[in-house]
Parts: sequence; structure tokens; C-alpha cells
Amino acid sequence: MLLADIINENRSDIENYLHIGYAKWEVMINKLKNYEYSNINKKMKDEQLWTFLLGCGYAARKKEGINKLARMLTNDNINTNEINKIWFEVLPLPPRQNERNTHLDLAIGNISLRNGTESGIQLKDNIEDPWICFCEMKWNSDISTKVSNDLKRNQMIRVIENALTFQNSKYKLAEDIYFNLVTPALFKNEPKSRLYHYKFEEYKKNKEAIYQDINNCSLDEYDQSTWQYPDADLETLINKLSLKWLTYEDLFEELPKSKISKEILTFWQENN
Repeated sequence: MLLADIINENRSDIENYLHIGYAKWEVMINKLKNYEYSNINKKMKDEQLWTFLLGCGYAARKKEGINKLARMLTNDNINTNEINKIWFEVLPLPPRQNERNTHLDLAIGNISLRNGTESGIQLKDNIEDPWICFCEMKWNSDISTKVSNDLKRNQMIRVIENALTFQNSKYKLAEDIYFNLVTPALFKNEPKSRLYHYKFEEYKKNKEAIYQDINNCSLDEYDQSTWQYPDADLETLINKLSLKWLTYEDLFEELPKSKISKEILTFWQENN
């Protein structure tokens, strides 16, 4: 039986805990089926599919799976009481004018849908000390250095600024902010072969570099009646930021037991 069919049989349980934004369930299942039918000793290189499988694997364990993923991406003491979903392929509002919505690969935390959207997200209302984690997932690709309308702006800093300025309908910001880079272990190990390796280490060791890269953006701050660029000092926001680098191996090897975990792990071992 195809893994795609096994996942599809458990769709209702998975979608209770995994919100799929603009990617669409049927599209992901068909992509997975096409790979399984056509695979001739070729390893799967589809970053979006690998991330989808991770989301399904943790969501299949319901609240326990969400809690485990949240702790892995952040820290063991994070409050998961109000966390009920994993967010896959979703769109926070951009912090800069003339910049399109950032497509978030994966997110978790005190997050809710923006009214009237299927993919738009905002910080959840009525949470005392909200937290969020935005993940940039990379398989073989590097971070983009061709961000629209500002050639100096890299993809990683764009996602980080989205996290720092993420807010609810009353302009409240997150109290704890996490950015997580997720890549194959091959690219986390030496020698460095990706730009994100250099930029992540720079941002991790020296938060002043984050401040400088955000401050150097040539685009005006986004500010409308429904969203305001934070009045809080940017350095204060950056001090709330934690950066972490996990690997796909870390996350697949810790996949919680569920109806579909054995099949996902077998697929991972044979196709990664």
C-alpha cells in the first residue's frame, strides 16, 4: 500500500492538528503518489513533501505530537497549553511595504487564522504570554538572496523580521520568539557549503547583525489600520529572539508513535 494512501486514510485525524495553508491536501497527496509510482532508485528531493510528512507524522499523535514538536523546536519548558495545531505553508502579514506575504514552511505557537483567509495567520488573541516559532525549511536549496524589491535582503532575515513583528488584532507581540532553521544534517556539518550556514552563525553569535540587516532594509515599514509596525524598540524585540538549528534527521528520528509513524519512518529511511 502506498504511503500516500495510508496518510489519506487518516486525513480527518491529521487535519484536526495540522493546518494546511496554500499548499492544499490533495496537491500534496498527489505529489507523493507521483513520486511513489515513478521512483526508480531515486531519492526524494522535494522539500515541501518532506515537511508535509513531518507535519503529518507529529499531527497523527494529536496533542501529544504537537507538544513534542513544540518542545523540540523551542525548549523543554515552553507552555503548550494553548497550542492545538501545527501550521504548514501559511502567510503572516509582511512587515514591509511592497513586499509580498512571506510563505512560512512551518510554524507553531499561539497562532490563529486571520479572518476571511485560509492561509493568513496572526498571533492569537487573549493569550497572556504568547510565543511563536517560525521555521525555514531547506532541503538542497540555499536561502534566497533575491528578495523582491530589495537586493540586499536575504530570505532568513525576512522570516526573522516577520517573527519579531508578528501580532494579534490588538497589535500585541509575542513574548517569546523562536526562529528555527531545519536542514539535512549534511549541510549542518562542516565544511560550510550554504550561505545560510554563514548567516545563521553570524546571527546566533551576534544579534547586532540581525539589527543591522533589518535596519538596512530599503523598504518602508508596513503600517495600516489592521497592522502596525511595532513601536517597541527593535533591539528589545531581538533580545526576545532565540535561534535554533535542527535537522530533518532530528525530527524524523523522534517521530512519535501513531497509526502512520512506522510507514513514514520506513519511507524516510528508504528515500532520504
